[in-house]
Amino acid sequence: MKDIIINQPHLQSFQQKCGSAFMSLLSWVLWLYFLWPLFTLGAWLMGLKSLSDEIRWFGGYKTLLELLQLYGEIVLVIAVIWLFWTLYLSWLHSSVAPKRTAPVTDQQLAVAFKVDETLVTAARASKKVTVHFDNHAVITDIDSQ
Repeated sequence: MKDIIINQPHLQSFQQKCGSAFMSLLSWVLWLYFLWPLFTLGAWLMGLKSLSDEIRWFGGYKTLLELLQLYGEIVLVIAVIWLFWTLYLSWLHSSVAPKRTAPVTDQQLAVAFKVDETLVTAARASKKVTVHFDNHAVITDIDSQ
């Protein structure tokens, strides 16, 4: 099975690479932020003196439970915002009429994908088409059945 574009960085744009790196970094920071009280509690239970002082300073186990409740509320708010955003975008896209464009000719497809026009014509007429790619996502062959 061929790799999808996320596993082929040479096919990603600079903006896609930056967006992916930013989302990964943000996700790891949030993950560590939410787990920090549990790390602190674990270290306190294992007897690490510096974190034992931190647990006592911030109110102990009761404060940890309050923090976990707060974190749960934050996750719930984020989920509601994402759900609203998803529903809003789906509503927005369904209310916007698609632009009508002229049909693409076989010659335009052949030029765009750098293949022979007879292969495109045969592929359009057949019921099953298999497209073969190389490692750089360039079409090497089209089998029509």
